[in-house]
Amino acid sequence: MSTHHIKRIGIGLAAGFVLARLFSLDTATDAQNTTIPFNRQTQKKVRTPTPNEDLETLKPFQSTDFYRIIIEYNLFRPLGWRPPRPVEPYRLIGTILPRSENIPPTAIIQSTAGNKTYIVTTGETLDALTEVVSIESKQVTLSCNGAQRTLKLPSGF
Repeated sequence: MSTHHIKRIGIGLAAGFVLARLFSLDTATDAQNTTIPFNRQTQKKVRTPTPNEDLETLKPFQSTDFYRIIIEYNLFRPLGWRPPRPVEPYRLIGTILPRSENIPPTAIIQSTAGNKTYIVTTGETLDALTEVVSIESKQVTLSCNGAQRTLKLPSGF
């Protein structure tokens, strides 16, 4: 087995010791002849906050906010894991736009969870929180807790 790497380490250590010894001799002789300048200006004192002040600065944050990152980026998930796509609770089946102004537009909406079909007009509710806002050609706008989302027919229809 080759011992070249051991010889190189030994040579490097020996060179390091020689340089350290020369540096210590050089600084020892120079220290007698040089003066060290003294700065008479006082440095600003930095006040460290008390523990109570630290707690006051953290009041806007909740302790659960600090752990949210651990929950969102779980270390124990497999590599390349992606969160599942959110499933839309309703699917638009079709819209009926009448020619006369006396008849309101109608939409056929299917629930994805229970496979229940609703025939609704503008202003009707699908469940306790979801209301039909507008019905247009190939799209329906729903309002759920103040947030609006649009259901669209697939492009083949």
